[in-house]
Amino acid sequence: MIEVRELSKSFGDVRVLDHVTFNVPASDSLVILGPSGSGKTTLLRLIAGLEIPDQGEIFINGEPASEPGRVLSPYRRGIGFVFQTPALWPHMTVAKNILFGLNGMLKRDASNRLDELLVQTGLTGLEHRYPSQLSSGQARRVALARTLAPKPRCLLMDEPLTNLDPDLKGQLLAMIKKNVGQERTCLLYVTHDAEEARGISERVLVLQNGRLNKIIS
Repeated sequence: MIEVRELSKSFGDVRVLDHVTFNVPASDSLVILGPSGSGKTTLLRLIAGLEIPDQGEIFINGEPASEPGRVLSPYRRGIGFVFQTPALWPHMTVAKNILFGLNGMLKRDASNRLDELLVQTGLTGLEHRYPSQLSSGQARRVALARTLAPKPRCLLMDEPLTNLDPDLKGQLLAMIKKNVGQERTCLLYVTHDAEEARGISERVLVLQNGRLNKIIS
Protein backbone atom coordinates (compact mmCIF):
# COMPACT_ATOMS: atom_id res chain seq x y z
CA MET A 1 0.00 0.00 0.00
CA ILE A 2 0.91 3.66 -0.24
CA GLU A 3 0.35 6.00 2.69
CA VAL A 4 1.07 9.74 2.65
CA ARG A 5 0.93 11.82 5.83
CA GLU A 6 0.98 15.63 5.98
CA LEU A 7 3.15 15.88 2.87
CA SER A 8 4.35 19.38 1.87
CA LYS A 9 6.68 20.59 -0.86
CA SER A 10 7.73 24.04 -2.04
CA PHE A 11 9.90 25.24 -4.89
CA GLY A 12 11.28 28.62 -3.90
CA ASP A 13 8.37 30.69 -2.61
CA VAL A 14 5.75 28.52 -4.32
CA ARG A 15 3.99 25.96 -2.09
CA VAL A 16 3.20 23.10 -4.49
CA LEU A 17 1.80 20.62 -1.93
CA ASP A 18 0.31 21.67 1.36
CA HIS A 19 -0.14 19.00 4.08
CA VAL A 20 -1.49 16.30 1.77
CA THR A 21 -2.71 13.11 3.48
CA PHE A 22 -4.23 9.97 1.90
CA ASN A 23 -3.67 6.24 1.45
CA VAL A 24 -4.05 3.62 -1.24
CA PRO A 25 -4.69 0.16 0.25
CA ALA A 26 -2.93 -2.88 -1.16
CA SER A 27 -4.55 -4.18 -4.37
CA ASP A 28 -6.66 -1.01 -4.65
CA SER A 29 -6.67 1.95 -7.05
CA LEU A 30 -6.91 5.68 -6.40
CA VAL A 31 -7.08 8.57 -8.87
CA ILE A 32 -5.71 12.06 -8.24
CA LEU A 33 -7.71 14.45 -10.41
CA GLY A 34 -6.76 18.09 -10.90
CA PRO A 35 -5.84 20.82 -13.38
CA SER A 36 -2.34 21.48 -14.67
CA GLY A 37 -0.13 23.04 -12.00
CA SER A 38 -2.10 21.61 -9.09
CA GLY A 39 0.84 19.53 -7.81
CA LYS A 40 -0.13 16.11 -9.18
CA THR A 41 3.20 15.29 -10.83
CA THR A 42 5.19 16.57 -7.85
CA LEU A 43 3.16 14.28 -5.60
CA LEU A 44 4.05 11.23 -7.69
CA ARG A 45 7.72 12.21 -7.86
CA LEU A 46 7.81 12.49 -4.07
CA ILE A 47 6.27 9.05 -3.67
CA ALA A 48 8.74 7.59 -6.19
CA GLY A 49 11.69 9.17 -4.37
CA LEU A 50 12.61 11.51 -7.24
CA GLU A 51 11.99 14.55 -5.03
CA ILE A 52 12.53 15.04 -1.30
CA PRO A 53 9.60 16.40 0.75
CA ASP A 54 9.96 19.48 2.92
CA GLN A 55 7.64 17.96 5.48
CA GLY A 56 5.61 14.81 6.04
CA GLU A 57 6.01 11.07 5.68
CA ILE A 58 5.56 8.45 2.96
CA PHE A 59 5.11 4.73 3.65
CA ILE A 60 5.20 2.02 1.00
CA ASN A 61 3.98 -1.46 1.91
CA GLY A 62 4.14 -0.45 5.56
CA GLU A 63 7.79 0.60 5.44
CA PRO A 64 8.96 4.23 5.75
CA ALA A 65 10.16 5.58 2.39
CA SER A 66 10.43 9.30 3.25
CA GLU A 67 10.47 10.74 6.73
CA PRO A 68 12.48 13.46 8.53
CA GLY A 69 16.15 12.51 8.28
CA ARG A 70 15.63 9.44 6.12
CA VAL A 71 14.79 9.02 2.41
CA LEU A 72 14.78 5.61 0.71
CA SER A 73 16.39 5.48 -2.75
CA PRO A 74 13.93 5.20 -5.69
CA TYR A 75 15.22 1.79 -6.82
CA ARG A 76 14.54 0.33 -3.36
CA ARG A 77 10.87 1.35 -3.31
CA GLY A 78 9.60 -1.36 -5.64
CA ILE A 79 7.51 1.11 -7.63
CA GLY A 80 6.68 1.21 -11.34
CA PHE A 81 6.31 4.72 -12.81
CA VAL A 82 4.71 5.74 -16.11
CA PHE A 83 5.77 9.33 -16.81
CA GLN A 84 3.92 11.98 -18.82
CA THR A 85 6.49 11.54 -21.58
CA PRO A 86 7.48 8.03 -22.71
CA ALA A 87 11.18 8.37 -21.67
CA LEU A 88 12.19 5.34 -23.76
CA TRP A 89 15.80 4.26 -24.21
CA PRO A 90 16.54 5.62 -27.72
CA HIS A 91 19.20 2.98 -28.53
CA MET A 92 16.89 0.07 -27.67
CA THR A 93 14.17 -1.50 -29.80
CA VAL A 94 10.58 -1.70 -28.61
CA ALA A 95 11.17 -5.26 -27.43
CA LYS A 96 14.35 -4.40 -25.52
CA ASN A 97 12.66 -1.41 -23.87
CA ILE A 98 9.84 -3.63 -22.62
CA LEU A 99 12.24 -6.38 -21.52
CA PHE A 100 14.48 -3.92 -19.66
CA GLY A 101 12.96 -4.67 -16.24
CA LEU A 102 12.90 -8.45 -16.74
CA ASN A 103 16.65 -9.19 -16.63
CA GLY A 104 16.25 -11.56 -13.68
CA MET A 105 13.49 -13.61 -15.33
CA LEU A 106 14.02 -16.84 -17.27
CA LYS A 107 14.40 -16.07 -20.98
CA ARG A 108 11.32 -18.11 -21.93
CA ASP A 109 9.15 -16.44 -19.29
CA ALA A 110 10.39 -12.98 -20.29
CA SER A 111 9.62 -13.72 -23.95
CA ASN A 112 6.10 -14.87 -23.05
CA ARG A 113 5.53 -11.73 -21.00
CA LEU A 114 6.77 -9.59 -23.90
CA ASP A 115 4.40 -11.31 -26.36
CA GLU A 116 1.49 -10.88 -23.94
CA LEU A 117 2.09 -7.14 -23.56
CA LEU A 118 2.66 -6.58 -27.29
CA VAL A 119 -0.77 -8.06 -27.95
CA GLN A 120 -2.47 -6.12 -25.14
CA THR A 121 -1.02 -2.78 -26.26
CA GLY A 122 -1.49 -3.38 -30.00
CA LEU A 123 2.25 -3.23 -30.67
CA THR A 124 2.69 -6.64 -32.30
CA GLY A 125 4.87 -6.23 -35.38
CA LEU A 126 6.65 -3.17 -34.01
CA GLU A 127 8.98 -4.97 -31.61
CA HIS A 128 12.08 -4.37 -33.76
CA ARG A 129 11.51 -0.65 -34.25
CA TYR A 130 13.41 2.04 -32.37
CA PRO A 131 11.69 4.91 -30.49
CA SER A 132 12.56 7.35 -33.30
CA GLN A 133 10.49 5.19 -35.65
CA LEU A 134 7.33 5.32 -33.50
CA SER A 135 4.41 7.71 -33.37
CA SER A 136 3.79 9.49 -30.08
CA GLY A 137 0.88 7.17 -29.33
CA GLN A 138 2.96 4.07 -30.02
CA ALA A 139 5.77 5.38 -27.79
CA ARG A 140 3.27 5.91 -24.95
CA ARG A 141 2.10 2.33 -25.32
CA VAL A 142 5.67 1.03 -25.18
CA ALA A 143 6.28 3.03 -21.99
CA LEU A 144 3.12 1.54 -20.47
CA ALA A 145 4.11 -2.01 -21.44
CA ARG A 146 7.65 -1.50 -20.08
CA THR A 147 6.33 -0.43 -16.68
CA LEU A 148 3.77 -3.23 -16.45
CA ALA A 149 6.22 -5.93 -17.57
CA PRO A 150 7.84 -6.72 -14.18
CA LYS A 151 4.45 -6.66 -12.40
CA PRO A 152 5.36 -4.04 -9.76
CA ARG A 153 3.57 -4.18 -6.40
CA CYS A 154 2.94 -0.42 -6.52
CA LEU A 155 2.31 1.53 -9.71
CA LEU A 156 2.31 5.29 -10.33
CA MET A 157 0.86 6.66 -13.57
CA ASP A 158 1.19 10.31 -14.56
CA GLU A 159 -1.39 11.08 -17.29
CA PRO A 160 -0.23 8.06 -19.36
CA LEU A 161 -3.04 8.26 -21.96
CA THR A 162 -3.04 11.98 -22.80
CA ASN A 163 -3.68 12.82 -26.48
CA LEU A 164 -4.63 9.27 -27.47
CA ASP A 165 -7.76 8.76 -29.56
CA PRO A 166 -10.88 7.72 -27.60
CA ASP A 167 -10.99 4.12 -28.87
CA LEU A 168 -7.35 3.43 -28.04
CA LYS A 169 -7.69 5.17 -24.69
CA GLY A 170 -10.63 2.94 -23.81
CA GLN A 171 -8.70 -0.20 -24.77
CA LEU A 172 -5.67 0.81 -22.71
CA LEU A 173 -7.79 1.79 -19.69
CA ALA A 174 -9.31 -1.69 -19.79
CA MET A 175 -5.83 -3.23 -20.10
CA ILE A 176 -4.52 -1.25 -17.13
CA LYS A 177 -7.46 -2.30 -14.97
CA LYS A 178 -7.07 -5.94 -16.02
CA ASN A 179 -3.33 -6.04 -15.21
CA VAL A 180 -3.79 -4.23 -11.91
CA GLY A 181 -6.63 -6.55 -10.92
CA GLN A 182 -4.80 -9.73 -11.88
CA GLU A 183 -1.60 -8.78 -10.06
CA ARG A 184 -3.36 -7.12 -7.11
CA THR A 185 -1.28 -4.02 -7.74
CA CYS A 186 -1.59 -0.84 -5.70
CA LEU A 187 -2.26 1.88 -8.31
CA LEU A 188 -2.07 5.67 -7.96
CA TYR A 189 -3.23 7.28 -11.21
CA VAL A 190 -3.00 10.98 -12.04
CA THR A 191 -5.14 12.72 -14.67
CA HIS A 192 -6.92 15.99 -15.47
CA ASP A 193 -9.72 14.10 -17.28
CA ALA A 194 -12.74 13.32 -15.09
CA GLU A 195 -14.09 10.68 -17.50
CA GLU A 196 -10.72 8.93 -17.56
CA ALA A 197 -10.63 9.06 -13.75
CA ARG A 198 -13.98 7.28 -13.50
CA GLY A 199 -12.70 4.62 -15.89
CA ILE A 200 -9.90 3.73 -13.49
CA SER A 201 -11.41 3.82 -10.01
CA GLU A 202 -14.42 4.82 -7.95
CA ARG A 203 -12.01 6.45 -5.50
CA VAL A 204 -11.02 9.90 -6.77
CA LEU A 205 -9.29 12.69 -4.84
CA VAL A 206 -9.32 16.21 -6.28
CA LEU A 207 -6.07 18.16 -5.88
CA GLN A 208 -6.16 21.91 -6.36
CA ASN A 209 -3.62 24.55 -5.34
CA GLY A 210 -1.61 21.89 -3.54
CA ARG A 211 -4.49 20.75 -1.33
CA LEU A 212 -6.90 17.83 -1.39
CA ASN A 213 -10.13 19.82 -1.23
CA LYS A 214 -12.73 17.31 -2.35
CA ILE A 215 -13.29 13.58 -2.28
CA ILE A 216 -15.42 11.71 -4.80
CA SER A 217 -16.38 8.16 -3.84
